[in-house]
Amino acid sequence: MNQGSNRSASYLLLSSLLVVAVPSTGYAQDTTTAPPPVPLGQLVDIGGRRLHLYCTGAGSPTVVAENGSSSFSMQWALVQARVSAFTRICTYDRAGFAWSDRGPEENTVEETMDDLHHLLDAAHVAGPYVLVGHSIGGMYVRAYQRRYPRDVVGLVLVDATPEEDAEYLSNGKSVAGVFLTWDQLAAVYAPYIKNPPPPRPLPTKVDEPDDRLSPALQRDVLWAYRLWLSRIDMPHSWITAESWREEFVALRTLRLAGPHALGDLPLIVIRRGLRTNDVLNQREADLAALSTAGRLIVATQSDHEIQLYEPDLVAGAIHDVVTAASRGAPAPH
Repeated sequence: MNQGSNRSASYLLLSSLLVVAVPSTGYAQDTTTAPPPVPLGQLVDIGGRRLHLYCTGAGSPTVVAENGSSSFSMQWALVQARVSAFTRICTYDRAGFAWSDRGPEENTVEETMDDLHHLLDAAHVAGPYVLVGHSIGGMYVRAYQRRYPRDVVGLVLVDATPEEDAEYLSNGKSVAGVFLTWDQLAAVYAPYIKNPPPPRPLPTKVDEPDDRLSPALQRDVLWAYRLWLSRIDMPHSWITAESWREEFVALRTLRLAGPHALGDLPLIVIRRGLRTNDVLNQREADLAALSTAGRLIVATQSDHEIQLYEPDLVAGAIHDVVTAASRGAPAPH
């Protein structure tokens, strides 16, 4: 279940964004009976729908982790075990992912922000929060901080997707979504809506680095990923693409409006050290510059899923931000 932060237009079009149920062949568990949630996990009613939440540890601020575009709460397990030793940490699955119920506009920024806010309230997970976002989850946690700045006392961005990184093939050229209009993005999706690509084959085993998880969690990740793939529906996926575009435009506007858009908010950005390039590295550095307290860490042994390749590094960064937030000080350099 490996996914890169530099997403090609074809990858975005074929495997991200809003999903609507379509038939799946084989492996009946994909669409009928879910495996039991991870120990201590719960399904929380947020008003007619339930989301899967798993909290461990004790302390404040509470760490809340946000997943990548096709990722799941179980993939934080190695980090969660380490962070729960020094504070409370909660992982969850967005609507339509793993055990969480479907939603009307899955994976859109608007639904995700509302869902997470209602989830934390319904589950009595009190703030303040340190938000941790991987891949597109970095955009979601920045979006949450933008809407609820008083609730968020720190951010950790784990190989987060920068604003210009979501690219699409428009008129034969690869163009970042932030530079497209609504009509242009709709035109990108039009041929795929008219002639959807064939379904992607369902995997039969997990790939690296998910194989670093326990056998039980590997089973859950495989089930969740197969379920997610079986629900991809191109005619609706552009709704999420447009939602992402609008949020990335807003976040980019804030970043470019002046130095240090996040003030002195404790912030650590972790980027991968493998399979990268100078453009992506600079974009990650730009994210670290959002705060006067911003700090950039290179995970030299990691590809995109740093939380699985180097969980000690990610947990250490979270510890630094939690400590700084508790003291009301920037994250230590």
